[in-house]
Amino acid sequence: RQYQLELRVPAPTFDNEAYGPQFEDEREDVRDFRRVFLAVPSDSVNEEEDAVLNHDNIQKALDEGKDVVLSPGIYPLSKSLKVKYNNQVVLGLGYATLVAPHDGTPCIQIHSRVKGVRVAGIMLEASSPGPNGQITTSLLEWGSPNNDDPGDERNPGVLSDVYVRVGGAVRDVSAHAMIRLHSGCIYGDNLWLWRADHVQLGKQEEANFPEISRKYRQTQRGECEVRNGLIVDAGAPNVIIVGLAVEHTTEDQVLWDGDNGRVYFYQCEFPYDVDNSFAENGYAGYRLGPKVKDHKAMGLGIYSNFRDYDVKVDTAVKYPLENNDGIRMTNIFTVKLDNQGKISSIVNGRGPGPTIDSERGHPHRCSDEKCPFK
Repeated sequence: RQYQLELRVPAPTFDNEAYGPQFEDEREDVRDFRRVFLAVPSDSVNEEEDAVLNHDNIQKALDEGKDVVLSPGIYPLSKSLKVKYNNQVVLGLGYATLVAPHDGTPCIQIHSRVKGVRVAGIMLEASSPGPNGQITTSLLEWGSPNNDDPGDERNPGVLSDVYVRVGGAVRDVSAHAMIRLHSGCIYGDNLWLWRADHVQLGKQEEANFPEISRKYRQTQRGECEVRNGLIVDAGAPNVIIVGLAVEHTTEDQVLWDGDNGRVYFYQCEFPYDVDNSFAENGYAGYRLGPKVKDHKAMGLGIYSNFRDYDVKVDTAVKYPLENNDGIRMTNIFTVKLDNQGKISSIVNGRGPGPTIDSERGHPHRCSDEKCPFK
């Protein structure tokens, strides 16, 4: 029996067209697999050669306008994969992992003014700095800061089931940010951006916090450095994310400068290992830039577990104090999970925080951005 392989790309739905999961949709874009490249990771004994082969094989397919399906495995890259045609798909199976090049460039770079690109089902992993000390700018870069690209609301870009990690298997890795969006009209669905709070032990290495775990090394200052999880630039309006998690970065976890953004469910945990300069610099779990006038966020949870220093963050969420009539937030809470320090308030200095008598793990809530206690 012969099987005809197809890549079925769901059509976006808008307004009242969306009403739950749709497993059969006559509007699906059904693509012949002859226009799809099925990638397999190179497995020679030389990682440098593997990185060149992985990049060249996948990039050749992208340059030919093909969609790419990544079979399970780890793909070190020598250069960024560049997506430059409308409606291209990069789909990973079985947590296919792209490891960033050592030259400081992202795993994936989507060109500006390219509509309808889908990136789904992949993990992006930071690499160690290059020979000249280049630190990865971001793991995924959508658009360019020098090109105005509001996007196409009827043919949006999509990030679905995308996971980013800085550290875990190794600790001598770093990045400036995990995902940076310069283009507008991008939809995110289930994004987890993680700076490792623990890493694998080396040979004969003993755990540094055996009372927490004897199986891993707990990350400490200077390891797995990454400043921000998600950056949405001012030139990126109409970005919508359903299910966003950002954890343990060393500065603002989310920095959102684009207007008309939407987030539905946000989970955040501050880093365990920072000192009080984290609080002194005013870093937040969720920050809207000074020119943002319209933004909606629902279900934001921001947690602290300051293991190494007594860090007292002034507030979890920050947004502009003026011209903010279009900013709406619903159901925001903080939790002190364990150890020292605290998050003193919830939004812009308002809302309750833990006291010396607060029970560990007790949530402190606000029903909206004005922060009346709920």
